[in-house]
Amino acid sequence: MTAAAPASTVSYVQERFAAEAAVADASATIARGPVVWPQWVALAEAQQALAQLTGDYRFYSEAEQSLAKAFALAGKGGPYLARARFNFAVHRLDRVEADLDLAGKEGDPDVTAIMALRADLAFYRGQYQQALTGYRAVLQRREDLPALVRLSHWHVRSGNLSEAHALLDRADAIYHGDSPHPRAFLALQRGLIELDRGRWDQALAHYHHALRLLPGWWLAREHIAEIHALQGDSDSALREYAEIIRDTQNPEFMDAMASLLRERGDEAAAAHWIARARKLYDARLSLLPEASYGHALDHFLRFGTVQEALALARKNHALRPNGESQIQLVDALLRAGEVQAAEQLIRTALESGWNTAELHAAAARSFAATAQRAEAEQHSAIAKALNPRAVRQYGLP
Repeated sequence: MTAAAPASTVSYVQERFAAEAAVADASATIARGPVVWPQWVALAEAQQALAQLTGDYRFYSEAEQSLAKAFALAGKGGPYLARARFNFAVHRLDRVEADLDLAGKEGDPDVTAIMALRADLAFYRGQYQQALTGYRAVLQRREDLPALVRLSHWHVRSGNLSEAHALLDRADAIYHGDSPHPRAFLALQRGLIELDRGRWDQALAHYHHALRLLPGWWLAREHIAEIHALQGDSDSALREYAEIIRDTQNPEFMDAMASLLRERGDEAAAAHWIARARKLYDARLSLLPEASYGHALDHFLRFGTVQEALALARKNHALRPNGESQIQLVDALLRAGEVQAAEQLIRTALESGWNTAELHAAAARSFAATAQRAEAEQHSAIAKALNPRAVRQYGLP
């Protein structure tokens, strides 16, 4: 863990203002004319950065429109790498590889970025060794924060948590930018690693560290609320989620409110938030379906019908068949009573190299559903060894 940092003089609100100003500046450049296609790319990249900072899907839609205008002006050729980055960001993974191929044929100078996206594609397709080879090759060419974070994430999902932490420490050491956002992001990643271990107090310390680095950041605040909910401090969690919803209108946090209210037995209040979240998820699924599958699926698994959850889980898994989507599909299959299909899928996931407490908890549920008691107990024990709080955190039977 890195040493505690003093509170940042730059807040999330200021970071957002800066991101909005970048969009406004790029738009003003286009308005002044004459217009060439790289200007539309600059606007698209600024809009995408704003979307990633705020979590607001409308900015992704605007970025897509700007990229379309860039291609319309470019004629033959165009910003293939920029479009590949965009489509990866919104999880249209089936569109990424073709643009990477075209970027390579056009002689795009950022070969390292093309390699990194190819490795990311392999990871989300469940091709973990291919992804690892790619991530290491990228680091040999260019050691930077994104490359180190990518490899750290690979190690987290493979169960190598100490190696994951070391890579984040290296990323922190080499970052010398002015924005506090990257350092806050790294602190958040450390917290997520501790969350996977069930070390809630340590996770909370990292999340507070992220919030000191970027005061007001909604994502750090959300994770703090999550820990309070896990610890049974529902009063704090409900208050925090209400404030975050006010600032973001994010349906995921409405779901969190609903779950906490249900635990308290307040079904009427929970139903209010479930209905609000459902309306927003429907809008997101209409606007950017691929980007919404994974997030909306959690809502439908908790609050939707069996048929809705299973249909969405299958779409999500078809798009990115890695451990995360496999776990969600297993849960949807179990809920639908398709226990043999769930068992077959969980065995595939266990053999793939994905190694998390969450996966082993899903395996325990799956094997219990098919009355394979010895295997269920084995994976329950593994899950608890990886995360002693797996019963509370992952619904381990």
